[in-house]
Amino acid sequence: MRSPRSRFELACRVGAFALIGWLLGASLAPGTAVRIERVSGARALAAALPAWTREPQNVILHADLDSAPATWVIDWMSALHRSRHPVTWNGALAPLAISAAPEADPRGAVRIVVAAPDRARVTVSDDAGVLDTLTVATLGGSLSTPLAVGTVRAVSGNVDASTIAPAPAALRPVLVLGQAGWEGKFVATALAERGWQVRARFDVAPSVDVARGAEPAVDTATLSAVVVLDTSAAALAPQIVRFVKSGGGVVLAGGAAAAGAFAAIAPGLLGARLHPPVPASATMALGATGFYPIEPDADAVVLERRPNGVAMAARRVEAGRVVASGYDDSWRWRMSGGPGAVDAHREWWSRLVGAVAYVPVAAPATSRALAAAPLAGLVQEAGGPRRLDLSAVRLGTDHRMLILSIIMLLLILEWSSRRLRGLR
Repeated sequence: MRSPRSRFELACRVGAFALIGWLLGASLAPGTAVRIERVSGARALAAALPAWTREPQNVILHADLDSAPATWVIDWMSALHRSRHPVTWNGALAPLAISAAPEADPRGAVRIVVAAPDRARVTVSDDAGVLDTLTVATLGGSLSTPLAVGTVRAVSGNVDASTIAPAPAALRPVLVLGQAGWEGKFVATALAERGWQVRARFDVAPSVDVARGAEPAVDTATLSAVVVLDTSAAALAPQIVRFVKSGGGVVLAGGAAAAGAFAAIAPGLLGARLHPPVPASATMALGATGFYPIEPDADAVVLERRPNGVAMAARRVEAGRVVASGYDDSWRWRMSGGPGAVDAHREWWSRLVGAVAYVPVAAPATSRALAAAPLAGLVQEAGGPRRLDLSAVRLGTDHRMLILSIIMLLLILEWSSRRLRGLR
């Protein structure tokens, strides 16, 4: 039988070789990362990506960012992340996003909207130069420009968001419905002067209509908006309701919202028309001779409130929008207003129709979406910011060193025991 010292020596030898075998197996199988590739700055990250791609999966890849990386860099980081490479990043990047959409305006205006932290200053520019500088309030800001060229950019702090300037809106005709009179005549004239294609149908007597241009079908394939000036268009209400629900826009002016046929889409109920006294010599302004006050529904948005009631309200009806305007004689403003009244009347009606008009807009490509919101795209594709935690790596290295120390100790104990017994 073996002596206790011989069994001790054998145990030391078996333990040492077992630990050596474990270390060899751990080195062949992927395990805890033992090396870190780290860069600082967005430019350094872009330059390091080719080398990072060739690294094994047990190497931590980390970037400390001083600005938002380019779209292709985010795509590359996403590809590494999806191929199970441990890719992390950290940095205080400002949340910034931009969108540019064509306004429903025959002259081709562009509405630019930015989202940024409250009170942040955002510089908006295009390829032709700076458009404006915004101070953001309640996390957002917007501006309208008659023309945007090439790429539209928003810069705030260390983040640059960009999008492509959209093509002008593909506007379809506007249908104006009502009784023959001054209001219908000058509403159609104002819209046509602004550049809208106008189709009009006016009732002049029971069963007698006068049409301006071929009357199109009431659907989003042929119309951008419908303007209803009074209750005479109630017979077309079923078609108009379907038009709104499928994405079209409707303006219910004057007493039009009082028609029961439009109750399903009207933003509220109309009260009795107000008739304030007006001196014969007074200069006319919008609403100077009174209007229909609106009692808005719970889901309506008040657009204009006067001391004696709500004059304008809007609501969304499924995919479309409806605006109710209590004004029924805006033509007086145009005909008897002060200097600039004709232009003001034209612009007011164009903005009113443009606020509801149907404008088909194509969805942006994924790469464009990433450029328009760099921080959101980075978080979506590569995860949120994370501080580089070195404790796990140090723990792995210390553990292996400890195992090597134990192996050496076991071998030394065995050798010492054998030498004390006179053996080699």
